Amino acid sequence: MKRLIGIYREKEYSPGAHESNDAIMLEAVAGRLRASGFALDLISAAQVNGSPKCDALVLSMCQGRPALEKLANWERTGTHIVNSPSAARNTHRDRLPGLLEHAGVPFPRTTLVETGRKLNGEIPRNGSLWLKRGDVHASVAADVQRFDSFDELAGALGEFHARGITSAAVQSHCAGDEIKFYGVGDGEFFHWFYSRETNEHPFDNSALRSLATRAAQAAGLEIYGGDVIVSPDGTLTLIDLNDWPSFAPCRDAAADAIAELITRRANGG
Repeated sequence: MKRLIGIYREKEYSPGAHESNDAIMLEAVAGRLRASGFALDLISAAQVNGSPKCDALVLSMCQGRPALEKLANWERTGTHIVNSPSAARNTHRDRLPGLLEHAGVPFPRTTLVETGRKLNGEIPRNGSLWLKRGDVHASVAADVQRFDSFDELAGALGEFHARGITSAAVQSHCAGDEIKFYGVGDGEFFHWFYSRETNEHPFDNSALRSLATRAAQAAGLEIYGGDVIVSPDGTLTLIDLNDWPSFAPCRDAAADAIAELITRRANGG
């Protein structure tokens, strides 16, 4: 039977309660696979080094570029990785907007900027804007901020630069109800919920599932989550996409679905 390796997410990308939630999720999947007879080792991202593990199937929660680059070396020699390093990298904000636009997935206007350079008119000055670090997902609260003042936005870009964050995504605000979703595979498992108090604008549930699946396929993700805004007229707009979230509100059902997915991959499916 194929050997399995599970890799925990780097601590800097699992701040606060996310660290324990991410670990619990990976361990829940590992428990199900071990119960099915698989040998599975759990390691940290820091232990991703040395020779590629050609004989193994890898379950990776890694998000940082150093670990993803090492895993890409493993993948190039035949190791199968879920999610693949390229798919995880595709969720970074310097890649995601272009991928979604090409796939026809609705996404707010997003401009990538260098944090150390003065803005020269490329950002609209009307309406609220979101500033998000352009590489990995948020590791602290300040990595994602909303501004109604262009001057405040410019000041925050300077703070990003001082922290060593070289690129940022400036995204137009999209008004409406915010929904979080989780998915596995090509939509065989899907769960969503309102992330905060809402007006409960009506929308098409099947359209939400379709949008999430198309976004995941565009990035190459097999295990994913994200955020969607439902406008008052029911229009759906994706605002974020994540690789291997914690599935905290639906952990048991998601762990079952992920274990089934990994079992199929391990058996050549």
